[in-house]
Parts: sequence; structure tokens; C-alpha cells
Amino acid sequence: MLFVRFTDVPDTRVQNYERLTFVEAVIATHDLHQACSEEGTSCSGDFRLFDQKDELLYRGTFTFGTGGTYPNLYHQVHDRIHRIRTKKEDNAKKMWLLDEIESETPEDYKRPSAKSNLVVSSTYQSRLTRLQRRLIYGAATTGILFTSLFTAAQWFIDKEAYAEQVTGVEQTWLDAYEQALQGEESSLIQLLERKDRSEEENALLVDLYLAEGADQKALELTNDPILIETKLAGLDLPNKEKLERLQDFQASYPTDEGAFDIAVLERDHETMAKTENVEWTAPRISAKVTAYLLRKDIESANEWASKTSNPAVQEKIDEYQGITATIDQLNEKLKKTSGKDTSAHEKIQAAIAAEEVNLDTILYSD
Repeated sequence: MLFVRFTDVPDTRVQNYERLTFVEAVIATHDLHQACSEEGTSCSGDFRLFDQKDELLYRGTFTFGTGGTYPNLYHQVHDRIHRIRTKKEDNAKKMWLLDEIESETPEDYKRPSAKSNLVVSSTYQSRLTRLQRRLIYGAATTGILFTSLFTAAQWFIDKEAYAEQVTGVEQTWLDAYEQALQGEESSLIQLLERKDRSEEENALLVDLYLAEGADQKALELTNDPILIETKLAGLDLPNKEKLERLQDFQASYPTDEGAFDIAVLERDHETMAKTENVEWTAPRISAKVTAYLLRKDIESANEWASKTSNPAVQEKIDEYQGITATIDQLNEKLKKTSGKDTSAHEKIQAAIAAEEVNLDTILYSD
């Protein structure tokens, strides 16, 4: 049996972090995709597919509603697994996975999508950062990388068999695409810069610029400092490097969002707590909750936690309260311990120190 966990889905009609069976996940994505389509809205979230032993088999991003390509999770996983290029020794596992999703999905949910499913996956995906995966999947969805001479599935199943059908221009795009999957985005950037781009391709180029460190070029495409700053804050970078880039950007294009995100990295909890007028993304709400916890303002922390559907934020508050209660109990015990009992004192002090480490981990787990 297969299992799925969703993360970062902003709509509460799909529960994040729950261990769902594959069929439950298929039904949940089908219902929310249909509801969002009828409402004229769109949202997306990440998911991971596991076997019974919790071995990770596949990960991806599912888009619901008007921006989505697939009617439910079955269609996306089925389509993309088919397109994954595998070594011969791994082909048996690929076929097993396809058989599993086929057998576990009710027939009513296997009806084909009305939209094109020209999306490409890669054996490199497990080594990509979350940002890189989203960029490249987005590129493939726009269809800029392939033409009608061959399909993405054919390319990944047998690259050599179709090599002669590829024109020079197509091969250039394919090479750039494959390099981008491995974290080398420069060739894809150059190709995008030289063509008339759609809105989706412009958005892709912005993210590629940011991945390459070309923040000014990203801004020139959008003329939206808040958007670029928010994307910068979300990059998967070491804190020191991210802080330096945010500070450089803030110096030229100051925003309240930039001041807040810098305060988060500098652990300036006073600034975090008093900031009010910014675009409240999930990470910023979580940081705001942390600031109130450090001020021991549980009421305000709970109020802000209610503004996000991410259960991890409320879990942080609950764990904080549990650990601080334990520390208070240990401190009371320490006061009652005889000053002559050095061994008992040391044990309690060590226990307090361990709980303080746990508290620091909880507060800065983001």
C-alpha cells in the first residue's frame, strides 16, 4: 500500500502532514481541484509518496484549480513516473510503482484530464533543491522545451533512439533543460532571454535569476521589490549568505517586508513583534509567533497561529509551553535541593540545560 503526505497546501480542505493512503490523497486532490476550478481559484502544495516502510518513492508539487494540469494525484504521478528516465536495474521498481497506483485507484478517478499533460520528471529530482524542482517542472509545463517531433516520455525512456529526430534548436533546449535539472541554470537563462516570453516564462526567468544571484535582473523583469524580496527570503541558502543578499537588496530597495525578514535572520525579536504592515506569508507568521513566544506572550502567539493553516505553528506553541513548564518545575526542584547535595544539583542543572537546548530547537526549527 502507498501513502502520501502533503505540505504547504494553503487550503484547509487538504490536510497537511497527515499520513493519507494513496486513494485518500487521490480523492482529496480530485475534490479540491474541482472546487477550486469552479471557484476560479488556484493554489499548490508539495507532496511525498511513501511505501509501507515509509521509504520515499516520489515527491512533487500538485496544483489545484485553474492553474492545474491534472484532475487528481493519480494522473500526475502516473504521468510523471512514466516519463522518468531510469536505469535498467531500476526499471522493475518503476513498473511496480505504476502497478501499485493503478491497482489502488478507483476507476472513476482514472478518467483522462481535458488538459495536456506535457510535464517532465527526472532521475535527478531527489538531488534537486525544492526551488530547482519547482522551476524546472514549471518550465516543462509551459512546453517551451519540447516540440511535436517527440514527447517528453520518449526522450526520457530512450534518449538515443530519438536523437536523430531532434533539430539543432531543439537539442539546445534539451541540453539547457537537463543542465538546469542538475543545478546549472545559465544556459536555460540565456535561451529564455533571447525569446519572446510568455508570462509563465517570465516568472520562470525571475526565479532562475534569483537562483543565479542576479537579483537586479529579477527586479527589472517584475518592477516589484516586495515580490523579489519575498522570493529572496524563501531561497534555500545558508543564513549568512541569505542575510547578506537581503541586506544588499534592502539598501537599494527598502521595504517593510525586507526589514522584517532581516530581523528574523538577526533574531531581532522586538522588530519582529512590533511589525504589522507586511504581506504575511506562512514563514513570516511563524516567525511572528516565535517573537511572541520569546516575550512569553502566549495569547498573541495563539492569535497569530490562527492566521495560518500550517499545524506546525500551533505545535510550536504547544511544545514551547510544555518545555517551559518542565524548566519551571526543574528550577523549583533545584531551589529545594540541599546545597550540600552537589550531585543532585548537577543533575538538575544538566536537565535544565538539555531542556533549554530543546526550547531553542523548537523556536528556530524554521
